[in-house]
Formats: sequence, C-alpha cells, structure tokens
Amino acid sequence: MRLFSTFVLLLSAMLLAAFAVGCSGESETVKIGLLAPQTGPIAQYAPGFEDAANVAIAELNETHDGDFVFELIVMDSGCDGTQAATSAQSLIDSGVSVIVGAACSGATLGAIAVAAPAGVPMVSYASTSPAVTTADDSDHLFRVVPSDAQQAVALATVAAASGASNPAVLYMTNDYGAGLGDNFAANWSGSVCTQVGYDPAEGSYDASTMAQSVIDGGCDSVLLMSYATDGAAIMEALSAQGFDGSILGADGLADAAFTESFTDVSAVDGLVATRPRPGEASNAKEKFESAYAAAGGSDGAIYTGETYDAIKISAAAVVADPGGDIVASLKKTGIKYAGASGEHTFDTAGDVLGTGYEVCEFAGANFSCPQIWTADGGLASN
Repeated sequence: MRLFSTFVLLLSAMLLAAFAVGCSGESETVKIGLLAPQTGPIAQYAPGFEDAANVAIAELNETHDGDFVFELIVMDSGCDGTQAATSAQSLIDSGVSVIVGAACSGATLGAIAVAAPAGVPMVSYASTSPAVTTADDSDHLFRVVPSDAQQAVALATVAAASGASNPAVLYMTNDYGAGLGDNFAANWSGSVCTQVGYDPAEGSYDASTMAQSVIDGGCDSVLLMSYATDGAAIMEALSAQGFDGSILGADGLADAAFTESFTDVSAVDGLVATRPRPGEASNAKEKFESAYAAAGGSDGAIYTGETYDAIKISAAAVVADPGGDIVASLKKTGIKYAGASGEHTFDTAGDVLGTGYEVCEFAGANFSCPQIWTADGGLASN
C-alpha cells in the first residue's frame, strides 16, 4: 500500500511538473529593426514613422501574447547610405530578424549592402527610387511603396494640369532625386527651361543661385525633386526673388510636417506635391488610423500606414516560419497582403504596384490632398 501511494505521489509530481513546464513555456522574442531618419533632411518625418511602428509592435504583442514577444530596435539612418550601413550592422549585431526601412532610397541601398550578405531581409516603407528595383540584394530587399518610375508619370500629368509649360527641374543628385528627375524628363512632353542637379547635403548647394537660374530662365513653374530641408530653402529663395509661378514636388515634400523646415512658412503656400495613395477603406486601414491617432500620431504624416504594414508583414513572415527561411516566408506573406496602406503583392524584384498617388497641396500652411491620380483613371477628386 505504501509503495502504491509512493508511486501515485511520484506520478502526480511528474505530471504536475510537466504541466508546469508546458504552461510556463517562455515566449519567443522576435527583434525587428527600424531604420528611421532621425537626423538629416527629412528628420521631421521620423516621429511619424516611429509612432506607426510602435502601434504595430503593440498590436503584435497583444495578438501573440504567450507565443511571441516583439521588440522594436530603432537606429538612425541619417538619410545617408554610409550611416544607414553602419546602423544596419548594429541592428544585425543586436539579433534582429528583419530590418524595416529605410526611408531615403540611398539609405536603403547602403543598408542592404550590409544586410543581404548577413542574411537579414529588409522591407522599406518609403524608398521609391527605381534603383531599388535593380539593387544587388540577393532577393533580400522588399518595399511596400511603388517605384518612382510610376510617380514620374503622375507628376507629369499634375504639372500639365496645373498649366506648367516651361518648368525648371531642380533635382537632388542622389538615388531618389536623380531617378525621379530622369523619369519625369522621360515622361514630360513639353520643354524644360532649365535643369539643375545638386547635392542636398547641408552646405553643398546654394538655394539662391538655383532660384536665380529659374528667374533668369524665364521659367513658368518649378519641379522640385527634393527633401524637406533643401526643398524649403529653395522655396524660400524663390519667394524672396519674387517668383510667382507654380511649384510642384513629389513625396519628399508631401507631408504636413514639411512646414517645420521653413523660416518663412508663407513660402510654402501653393505647393502641389504627389505621394503614394493609401489603399481603399478597409478594416486594416481603419484599425491603424484609430490606433495611430490614439497614440498621438500627427495628422497628414506621410508613409505611416506603410511603416505599420512593413512591420506587420515582417512579423507575419517570422511567425509563419520561426527560425526558418524568412526571405521565402516574406515572399509568401506578401501575396495580396491586406494592409493599412493597401493590398500588397511583392513581384520578383520585391516591388509592389501601388494604388496610384494622392495630389496634395498647401493653402497657406494648411495641408490637404484633394485629388488622386491612377494609371487607369488619371486625375480625379479624392
């Protein structure tokens, strides 16, 4: 009897121990890196990206409570290829599974040169240069925004609709500016009064000289392929020199926070700029926008839905194959993925088609996007 009792007690203890181990199994920690432009020419947009990323991480930890713990590690890209490469290496050394970013195309290309050899995939939320499509990335680079090869077509249509006939094209000589500038020129059917390339690094360009070239050329409009800091400097110089033609730009300027770059904010009045269009109304979009607003995210910020989607897609790929081939899992996850910024399907280059572009404008310092452009419908009210 005593032997039987001892056996029962031992068996009970073993079962309880097994149950305890099963119930207290540790959650798997998944580290996701974020390259944000905390410094550099679009630093004013970084808080929006980071807020959106934190919303995604909070949702992931709520959804996967007990199975996975998601940790976001943020590093500064500086909107610079060299700095982004250094930051990417730091993220890799910290054990991230995926790097989300960067924003600036040159930064993304610098980072993937480090990440791909290390076997760490990247999903960019804002890099639009056509050079991203052909990057030597061993299939490790993805993005949830369309190529500027498409945005240039939209921008040419918007410029023509604004009445521009003899525009100046002022473009940065980096991957983003040069790519967009070249594609705009290829799609513009009219004449160009002057075309000036410049290095956007602070101290490397003279905004007054560029503005004077526009005045001297008798240009009726200006196309700016710029970032925020340099774009604001050029617009203020144009205003100071009495230019009264139309000024158009692309997604580097299409954010409500662009006004933060101005000394004289009145100079932004009248700017029209394109940016990738968010997807149609959906549960994912509504859920994100509500959570982003509740977290204090700023209204009118660019690429926040895309940042959120890049985080969520990356996490879904890890969850689908923990410890496995994340690149292969990303390719599978990125098939008709219903995100906050639209439905995303990665092609063989890791690109997405997108859903067209918003046409945004500043009336004084007030920012809105009253029109859209789509490949099949052209310009229409938003």
